[in-house]
Amino acid sequence: MRRSTIIATCLVNSNMVNQIEGAEHKVQQIFRDEFPEEDFAAWNREVGDETAATIIRKIGRASRINVRMFIDELRR
Repeated sequence: MRRSTIIATCLVNSNMVNQIEGAEHKVQQIFRDEFPEEDFAAWNREVGDETAATIIRKIGRASRINVRMFIDELRR
C-alpha cells in the first residue's frame, strides 16, 4: 500500500473525509504545500502490507489526524 493511501484510509476511518479518492487528493495537496522542495512520487512509495495494517490499526480511528505530521513521520 502506498503511503498516501495509508493516510487516506486513516482519514476515512476517522470520518474526517468521506471518500478515499478525496482523502488521497488531500494528502497530495498537503504534501505539496508543506514540503514544496520534495518529490511526492518519491515519498509515496509502497509500504509492506503488515506495516500498513499496523499503522492503520493504531491511527485509523483517531478523532483528529494531523496530516502534515503524519506525512513527516512517514518520511523517516
